[in-house]
Amino acid sequence: MGAILVYLIAAYIFIKMFKSPWVAAVTYLAFGVMQPQYIWFWHFDGLPFSPSMILSVLTILACGFAVLNKKIDFTVYKRKQNIVLLIMWIMFHLSHQFSPFDSYRAGTRAEVVLETLNTIMIMYFVTLGLITSEIALKVMCVLMISLTIYYVYWSNDQYFSWNMSQFNNGRLMGPRGSIYKDENVFSAIFMIGMPFLLFSFFYIKKIIYKYPLLMVVPLLWHSLFLVGSRGAMVATVVATFIASRLIKSKIFDKILIIGFVVALITQGGSMLNRSTNTIEKSQNVSSTAPLNPRLVSWQHGLGIIKEYPLLGVGPQRFQHASRLYFPQDTPYVAHNAFLNFSANTGLLTGLLYLYLFWLAYKNYKYCVKNKIEEYPLLDYINKVCITSLAGFFICALFLDLIVFEAFYFLLSLNLAKQHVFEKKLSEKSTQNE
Repeated sequence: MGAILVYLIAAYIFIKMFKSPWVAAVTYLAFGVMQPQYIWFWHFDGLPFSPSMILSVLTILACGFAVLNKKIDFTVYKRKQNIVLLIMWIMFHLSHQFSPFDSYRAGTRAEVVLETLNTIMIMYFVTLGLITSEIALKVMCVLMISLTIYYVYWSNDQYFSWNMSQFNNGRLMGPRGSIYKDENVFSAIFMIGMPFLLFSFFYIKKIIYKYPLLMVVPLLWHSLFLVGSRGAMVATVVATFIASRLIKSKIFDKILIIGFVVALITQGGSMLNRSTNTIEKSQNVSSTAPLNPRLVSWQHGLGIIKEYPLLGVGPQRFQHASRLYFPQDTPYVAHNAFLNFSANTGLLTGLLYLYLFWLAYKNYKYCVKNKIEEYPLLDYINKVCITSLAGFFICALFLDLIVFEAFYFLLSLNLAKQHVFEKKLSEKSTQNE
């Protein structure tokens, strides 16, 4: 069934790529974030190639036709965000080539991470030029809302059907084999999807849609508590606070805050207990209990950056370098996106990663200053992206989310939104002259 569906989608994309090449790009991006081949894996066995490969080839073809038909505005590629990502990509490869550690042991080889990053970056630049239209942006938002709802359903279904094989020490894992298998990483997709649901209440006019979408939010919070990620809990607090500040309704603002606090108190007890235990261990230096791996990893990361500030120790070498430079401690992964970028591929890469969030904030402020609220869809995306990126940033303080596709999805959506908005401002200015 899944194979037939992929063929049907591929046929539809092929038909649409001549007049609407954005269809291929949006489908590829949504597929990359959702990863349905791991949810319904038994339906995709009959395919000679992976669904991602089929969709990526079709998207590249669609981009080629768009270039030939002059349907791509290449000025979108001149943005600072693209330059930053390109430099980071180059730094990854330079670090790999000049790594001081040719032989090492790691759970995931550097070649696998580099291959994944290559795919993400290539498809980022291929799809970016195809999504600079309002219809493409709207469909991207609808698809993000849809896949968030599905994962909320999927996670709650595991709980209510008592599928204990999907839980690791009481914490819900994502679909096996996917990037969401790790429960902490799984939490990030809920964190990113939450603002899409929250803000939709104020931008969707039909009651039949807006209230059901709002009712999904408490279930999403329940999904986060099932996953049991403390980093996601902190990120949710931050994102909820930001959302409450951006929502122009005092009543909704209070209901949102009170609702989340009640949910946290009633359902988040296990996470709060784990956090308390970590604090007690860090304060009790005489305790023989080991510190939380993240605290140890962060200490190692700072030490590695000091030793190799230029190109780092090489992609995926963090744990190997920790084993050599800190033999007294148990070696862990970085447990922090900034430290992962900086220690593995150089401090410049880490700083550029932080700069991406600064650019996103400047993007948001520019749009607000120029009255983006006059364009409801773009205003919705503006608020959603800054809230989701803020939440992702907090999650990434505790996780190695360097090849997390939903992050690059947000970057694409946010940049395309700004590009469309600036074109509207230019058209408006021309009409007023």
